Amino acid sequence: MRKRRMLVRRRTSGTVDEWERGWELVMTRIDSVPTVVKEQPLFQDCLAVVDGAFADGNYIQFELAMNALIDMCTKADGEQ
Repeated sequence: MRKRRMLVRRRTSGTVDEWERGWELVMTRIDSVPTVVKEQPLFQDCLAVVDGAFADGNYIQFELAMNALIDMCTKADGEQ
């Protein structure tokens, strides 16, 4: 009989310094976001995910949402 692999999902917790740097980066980018981007539903969803992941201590989800926010902001900056 074949053995099945067991997948174990673990939350990755960053260090306090990583969390603080990430949060500062997100806040800096959010403050400089053009109004057009702020009004987009996807941007608002990413904000909710960043906030929830930060509150839950889910660093992977936080980092993914943070990267999506930064990508949106960078793309908006390039289009102006």
